[in-house]
Amino acid sequence: MNRAWTATAQEMAATLRTALAGLGGVDLARAAEADPAVRAARLAPVLDSTGVLDLDAFGADGDEAGAAVLAVRACGAVVAPWPVTRVLAVPPAARAEVDAVFVVDGTPTHLDHADLVGRAVAVPVAGDRVHRVRALGGPKRAPLDPFRVAVALESLVAAPVPGALTRATVLDAFWTAGALGSVTRLAAGYAADRRQFGRPIASFGEIRWRIADMAVAADGLDELSAYTWDLARRGRATPADALALRVATQDAADVVLRNGHQVFGAIGLCEEHDLAVIDRHLTPVLLRPAGAQRTTELLLAEVNRHGFDALFPVAPRDVG
Repeated sequence: MNRAWTATAQEMAATLRTALAGLGGVDLARAAEADPAVRAARLAPVLDSTGVLDLDAFGADGDEAGAAVLAVRACGAVVAPWPVTRVLAVPPAARAEVDAVFVVDGTPTHLDHADLVGRAVAVPVAGDRVHRVRALGGPKRAPLDPFRVAVALESLVAAPVPGALTRATVLDAFWTAGALGSVTRLAAGYAADRRQFGRPIASFGEIRWRIADMAVAADGLDELSAYTWDLARRGRATPADALALRVATQDAADVVLRNGHQVFGAIGLCEEHDLAVIDRHLTPVLLRPAGAQRTTELLLAEVNRHGFDALFPVAPRDVG
């Protein structure tokens, strides 16, 4: 796998990053928390003008596919308050009937930003029974779920959404990687500026180790996201690959956020700080459709049934 992105993909991502910075970066997420109408009034026009939501993140065109996942990562870097990953998870062939895909485990009561997509569907982690999602009003903010929207699952729909688990998981991983990259940069910058006992705290071994752990975790997620995306584009990604990436996403987020809060100390616990904003906007992505323990259980079941073609391949086994 060649991890180098094409010039065209990088150029489009840079254009989007500039546009998001012009909207205030993470401040846009703060503004949307206070007034959810900000999402459609300020962010939607930028996404439309850059064409992000029309891209095929898993198609044969390397420029377009690369631009799509880099755009997702750019949105994650500022926790842009729009269901970009849910929209791009819809295969182009299904977009005439479906606006967004939510992967669910069981029957959800709330989904993030569900009020912004009129023809959303829910696809189970395991199975192919596609239900229509109906939003029951607008966002009802919770401390770690800023844009949760009460939903109801309605009748089964015929529109197929092939590869929903893989597509959604890969896109969520890129989005998370963008957010974790921002947290790592924030922590490194703070450590270089904050002085204690007459020198920057970045000179202390404890802080260096934490930032090193953060950088390794964030970069590792970037690498695995790109690898699984490459498998998916070539039609080789299995549900086990998707779930393994999901576990890695949750693990990386735990390392980066935990160490980030330690580096910042009490400052990082203030609701107004960028770290706290990113943390609470990232939490719903890490908990839906399933948290770390449940995702690990799903991965184990998938590996037991079908095996896992990894660095050290695991054969299927009969668990009775």
